[in-house]
Amino acid sequence: MDVTIEQSCPSCGASIVLSEDDRLIRCTYCDVHNYKISSAGNRYILPTKLPNHIKDDQLIFAPYLRFKGSIFYVQDKEVKHKIVDTTRLGLDDKQLPVSLGLRPQAMKITPIVSATRGAFIHQSIPTKAVFAHAALTVDLFKERNKKTIYHRAFVGETISRIYQSYYVEDDNLFDALTNRIVGHRSTFERHIDKSCSSKASWEPQFITTICPACGGLLLGERDSMVLQCSNCESMWHEHKRQFIPVDWQVVASESRDARYLPFWQVIFTTTGHDLKSFADFLRFTNQPLVILQKYETQALVFWIPAFKINPKAFLQISSQLTVAQPRIPKGEKRRVKNGYPVTLDSKEANQAIKSVLAKTTLSREKKFSMLAKIRLGESRCVLSYLPFAAQPHDLIQEHTYATIQTAAMRYGRAL
Repeated sequence: MDVTIEQSCPSCGASIVLSEDDRLIRCTYCDVHNYKISSAGNRYILPTKLPNHIKDDQLIFAPYLRFKGSIFYVQDKEVKHKIVDTTRLGLDDKQLPVSLGLRPQAMKITPIVSATRGAFIHQSIPTKAVFAHAALTVDLFKERNKKTIYHRAFVGETISRIYQSYYVEDDNLFDALTNRIVGHRSTFERHIDKSCSSKASWEPQFITTICPACGGLLLGERDSMVLQCSNCESMWHEHKRQFIPVDWQVVASESRDARYLPFWQVIFTTTGHDLKSFADFLRFTNQPLVILQKYETQALVFWIPAFKINPKAFLQISSQLTVAQPRIPKGEKRRVKNGYPVTLDSKEANQAIKSVLAKTTLSREKKFSMLAKIRLGESRCVLSYLPFAAQPHDLIQEHTYATIQTAAMRYGRAL
């Protein structure tokens, strides 16, 4: 389920309502476009319903880490996956709820700004522990003592801190939303002593959507991670608070009605096991294909969706395109018409490589144990738009006949 965020427009201050994954923001009042920069520290607070005698500066905020994304894991002879949406208390404390439940989805949350009053308790549980908990909450590893886990990856994850507010009265600790007692101050004092005021660095940051090359307006959809300049035909993604050019191409189609979907062509190096050429890939996965001489010098490329989609369809389309890559023509820089937005960045594509490799592997008993030994080195990603023919219920890639269900595409926009 998505989270709704209410905040002020960075240009005019008007109130705007966003979804959790919104990047490109257009204010309906001032008509200014801003782009929200990526950050590992998005911080929000839940609303409160305080008694009249309790003031905002008496609030104590406890951190919860929210994880939303897809988990892929290779277990025994299977490649499995789950969609996870959970929150976990970031403190070592047994009197507070371990999860926020449906509160983040059921009400509007607001970003923390420097003027937010109250004491914010420091997170004491490492974020990596939250990742592990995210897997356990969906019972992924109920047989973990019986079967071997060869690989695990998180793809398309959103991690943020959502603070639940409390206050102290008569030595009792109260939930600032329900005004019910949840514990005693004496046992909570150690957390209060490790708190701080809100910081300006916690505020959401934005940059203007001006093309660095020509000064034109960069365009995209609300959740786009790559923006396009229609003036100079360039593409850009945000990195460290500035727009960086994207290496991109479009594979031509004979149909004027083709729908273009974006994929990351990932070219990478490995250690532990040599996977340099397409022939190496065919030998490792034991695909029932004749290894032609030209495959020995053809660079291995993994085709990973540059858009969010349910995990099953994600692995399916990645595997189909990666195996069928010799049939995909070279692309060129040309205007993208009828294109789909990029909602999954290249870093996430790199995270998916081993999962796709496992999915395409047929000799699983022999090869899955080798996954842990394979180390991914430097990589280069090219954003490639492939043409798909729209059918009543499917999108079919013109050159490889790889198929995606249109229902899976619609579902992916909500991930």
